[in-house]
Amino acid sequence: MLYISTYAKMLKRDFPVLILSLFILCGFFVFMQHAFRASVAIQEGVISKDMRNINVEEAVPAPVEVFFGDELFEKELQRRKLIEPKDSREVKILTEATPTLGQRLKKLLKCNDRQLRLEKIQYGNYWLLRNYIRGTISTSVGCADTITLTTNGDYTFFDSLPFLTERWQAPISFAIFSPGYDFNATLSSIQFVRHCLRESQYIRDYVTFHIYFPPTDMPEYAPLTEKEALLWPYDCEAAPPYMDVDRNTMYKTEHNMTYPINVGRNIARKSVNTYFIFASDIELYPMPDLPRLFLEMVERNRSVYLDNKELRVFTIPVFEVTKDSQVPETKTQLVEMLRTHKAIPFHSKICKNCHLVPKHNEWVNASDTNELSLFSVTKREGKFHYWEPFYISDNQEPIFDERVTWEGQSNKRIQGYAMCLLKYDYFVLHPAFLVHSPGIKYFDKNSPRLSYVPATNKLIKQVIQPEYRILFGTNKKCFT
Repeated sequence: MLYISTYAKMLKRDFPVLILSLFILCGFFVFMQHAFRASVAIQEGVISKDMRNINVEEAVPAPVEVFFGDELFEKELQRRKLIEPKDSREVKILTEATPTLGQRLKKLLKCNDRQLRLEKIQYGNYWLLRNYIRGTISTSVGCADTITLTTNGDYTFFDSLPFLTERWQAPISFAIFSPGYDFNATLSSIQFVRHCLRESQYIRDYVTFHIYFPPTDMPEYAPLTEKEALLWPYDCEAAPPYMDVDRNTMYKTEHNMTYPINVGRNIARKSVNTYFIFASDIELYPMPDLPRLFLEMVERNRSVYLDNKELRVFTIPVFEVTKDSQVPETKTQLVEMLRTHKAIPFHSKICKNCHLVPKHNEWVNASDTNELSLFSVTKREGKFHYWEPFYISDNQEPIFDERVTWEGQSNKRIQGYAMCLLKYDYFVLHPAFLVHSPGIKYFDKNSPRLSYVPATNKLIKQVIQPEYRILFGTNKKCFT
């Protein structure tokens, strides 16, 4: 009873305050209701007055969709046009692009793309500036998009580079021996061919230069980066620094250095970013459009190349032409030059069997075509046991032995010996061909190179051949 009495007294005391609070709250709600209706009326008036001519779909923004997780990732791919949307009613259906030849071959060959980057490394007995100056297109081609031609030389070989690059129009990996102050002439020559010639655009696009020298014969100064190297001065009005060079004044000659040709060959080979390579000499000019024709041939003959486990390379016949002749563009032109004796098989006056392909006469008489085909196949045995073919490969064949030099000759035969022991097949391509820079070669009995030959032959017979038999097996049909 006491609690009830107390509660009644509090209610009697506070009742006016409660009534006043309730009255104020109700008034606030009535005010907000009238304010909202007035706002809507005003907005409707504005819309009807100012926007009566605007399309309703344009005036009202589309609702914003919010996605999370995998759904969000899928929508982002659709926005970037990387995948086709699942519901064609939501987004316009995207047409899937037809894969390129390079993309199709990449899948078949299972190769990986990679870029070319500058490296300064110790390579055997040499310092190597790999990818010192890169071809702008070559640096990012896909692994199966094209073929890289690999070659080597010193700066005096640059006179062959412009025509070769224009003819090839695909990546070229060029290793240059540049000891001492030959390094300066090398950079000057690189700048000249990149900027001062009709073919300079091709060279900037495709040629990647690697420079190597012994640690005992360093240049006095070498630019630290590619960007700095490209600031090396050049003068397009002056004579090309690689022309009419007195070889007796070269650092290599003054210091009685031999040319490590196989070091350059291997550097060029190991520095590529394509699956297929063509290891060649810089003075050998291929038929035009050879990279594309070869890749198309590989796709057409995938059962021959991809499914057969035999080791193989793809040989290209080589010819030379008279000094006053133009390098032929087609096999039809080449055959006519053979008929008129303006062209002959390569080294016919020195070692005919070293470069003559199997079924040579049949190859010459076969009709010219617009596609490459596998014309014949043989091994480096029998009458071909001294063969020194030039070929396109997957870059998996044995490296060139770096203990021999250009001066001592036989530098390619050692690799051919290893490939014979491994039972490589040599497929001859038709109608592909190579032509040496104009001028017929003859044997020179007074050549200074002949003094190096006995020591090289002794090294091969007593050291290299026994090593190769242990590493690659034996075969009495194989010779160096």
